[in-house]
Order: sequence, then C-alpha cells, then structure tokens
Amino acid sequence: MHLYVNTTSPFVRLVRLAIEEKGLSDRVELEIVDPWKDPDAFLEANPAGRVPVLTTDDGHVIAEAHLILRYLDEIAAPSIYPAEDLARTLAIAAPALGATEAATAIIIGRKSSDGFDTDMVGSKRYRTMAEGLARLDAHLPRDFDDRPDIANFAAVTALDYIVFRFTDRDWLADLPNLRAWRERQKGRPSLEATMPYI
Repeated sequence: MHLYVNTTSPFVRLVRLAIEEKGLSDRVELEIVDPWKDPDAFLEANPAGRVPVLTTDDGHVIAEAHLILRYLDEIAAPSIYPAEDLARTLAIAAPALGATEAATAIIIGRKSSDGFDTDMVGSKRYRTMAEGLARLDAHLPRDFDDRPDIANFAAVTALDYIVFRFTDRDWLADLPNLRAWRERQKGRPSLEATMPYI
C-alpha cells in the first residue's frame, strides 16, 4: 500500500496511528508531499489536494482520513471502533475531532487573512479548540495500554497538534486530568513515531 502524508497533518496522524497500532507499517510505503504545491501525481490520486490518500494493494485510491480508517479496520485488527461501549467511545472522539478540525481551519485561514485568528470565524475556532480539550478533560478516553481506539487516537492527535501549532499559551494549564492522561501515554511507540514536526 502507498500513503501520501505530510509531517504536520493531524488527519495523516490519525491514519498513521491506525497503521502502527494494527502492525501494518511494513505494508505501507509513506510518501511525504506538500499538498499546497499540487504535485501532479498527488492531484491525480486526490483532486481535493488533501492528505492523507491511501492506494490499496489492489489499486483503489481512498482519500479522507475517516474513510481510510474504515478500510484499515476492515483489513487488520484490533478494531478502533470497539463493539463494547462504542457510543461512549465515539462521544469522546467527537469533540477531539472537532477541535482538530478547528485548529487546522485556523492554520489554513491564516494563509488568506492576517486577521483570521481574531475575526468571527477564527474566534469561533479557538473556542471550539478550548471547549474540545475541556470536554476531554471531563471525559477522558481509555489509555492506549488498555485499548487503542478512535477516542484515544482523536484525543492525542488533537492535543498534540494544538500544542504543536499554537505555542502562545499553555493549553493544559487548567486541564489536570487531560495533562495526566497525556503523560501516561508517553513512550508508546505509535505515538512517538507519528508526532508532528516541521
């Protein structure tokens, strides 16, 4: 399999966490691409020009992180959508995914408007990030050692991406439960291998 990635995308990280946790890393070739440069082969694979994009062994091209996660869940265990307490798991994942979407919207919005952070849309996105992390603090996902699933994938991805991209504040200052949860996940190989970087 082939996966278009970049080194900062939280959506790429969601997929890479699944690849690592399912033991598929030796079956997936990673190709780093700058989606803003619109390389021809990449745009042919995904006309939306977004990462991640997975090409399966039989040549099917799947774009969008959640669709790729669905495919990976079909081909390898463990499932990241557990039958046991699925609704609770998805309910925890939802605000984390919302916070991630908001954070990336700000980063992209800054490319077109210097005042994006403080305009109506940017301000709402900041609120979404803060509220998403606060909800995670109140309703923690399971530790990765207990069970890797979409809730802890989404939580660690949101938290690490926001801390990585928005360095002007201590996002965990008033979130002791989430801070302690993240500390407990340190050293897990899948997390260390997929940390965002520039």
